Amino acid sequence: MISRKNLSPSMAGPAGAALLALALMALVAAGCAVPLSAQDGQGDDADQSGQAAGTAPSGQAAGTVPSGGADVGPDESFIVAAMGDIMLGTENLLPPDGAKGFFADVKPHLQGADIVFGNLEGPLTDRGRPTKDTSTGRSFCFRTPPSYGEVLKDAGFNIMSLANNHAMDYGPEGRAQTEETLGALGILHTGAPGQIARMTVKGRPFAFIALAPNNGCQNINDIDGAVALVRQAVSEDPRTIVIVSMHGGAEGTAHMRLPDGPETYLGENRGNLRKLARALVDAGAAMIIGHGPHVPRGAELYKGRLIAYSLGNFATASGINVKGATGLAPLLLAEIAPDGSTAFYEFISFRQQMNRGPKTDSSDEAAMTIRRLSEELK
Repeated sequence: MISRKNLSPSMAGPAGAALLALALMALVAAGCAVPLSAQDGQGDDADQSGQAAGTAPSGQAAGTVPSGGADVGPDESFIVAAMGDIMLGTENLLPPDGAKGFFADVKPHLQGADIVFGNLEGPLTDRGRPTKDTSTGRSFCFRTPPSYGEVLKDAGFNIMSLANNHAMDYGPEGRAQTEETLGALGILHTGAPGQIARMTVKGRPFAFIALAPNNGCQNINDIDGAVALVRQAVSEDPRTIVIVSMHGGAEGTAHMRLPDGPETYLGENRGNLRKLARALVDAGAAMIIGHGPHVPRGAELYKGRLIAYSLGNFATASGINVKGATGLAPLLLAEIAPDGSTAFYEFISFRQQMNRGPKTDSSDEAAMTIRRLSEELK
């Protein structure tokens, strides 16, 4: 059952009344609403010209999912469930039960969600060759059997980001099999240069774009290119709700606070996430979902649109540290109003257990951590 908390107590008019009625009818699930930092101004780095910055990269949709119902009514909203990095085991470090129980605690919270998103941190493949030298211990090469795609399908995922530093661990052949596997399961993917995945929900078009600073991905450091992709999606149909995923930022517990500027890690430019996210909202994006630092970061409302700067790791079986803050696994539930603004949101706390997936965390640490870090963004 989806639980929703009101972000806008002063909502007025038919749309606001409808959303408040939905909230009153919803049963309250475990979780904690996080007070986000509202930003009503234009932003120091926003593009105010109203014109597309740069040229849209080549490439088109990763696929289209047909409508799940009748045309959307004027007051109807949409539920998004979003998670961070997901890697269900790699080669000799696979969970003993094939990861079948990984999402058992999570699935009840996903019932009724229109969009279920995650970042697939590694290919679903038994093909290709490793593209990294792992002998130094500073580089990791993941691959998960294609059969594990069924675990994602069973959990309810319908869109995955393949924009990250592990998508090409087994080269183009491994990535191609990943795309084939997801496609056969009816799960959309996005993340290649110029790629826009499209889905129709209740008659309303959605577009998904994913960014990362890595080979084979839409470049997170090309802000003009990312902005152009958002504007392209909106120009094709002004009703389109655009959601952007960004895999960026420095990694680890020393980097939980969002800096106001570009980030580098191990000599790599990992993006200027605040500048990027706000530029994307200015261009027409309804929601920005961040991941990459392997830990949660703060979130904010900018022009009424939710920016979650990092959802950290969510379901990583083995080969990835899940101790301390790196084991915090927040689930974001958000309700997008018909105009693209965020009407409700909630972070529900899970904690990863090695080889057992995310388990409900009664201490609510992930949500409280995001609340604290969000306050620091003000």
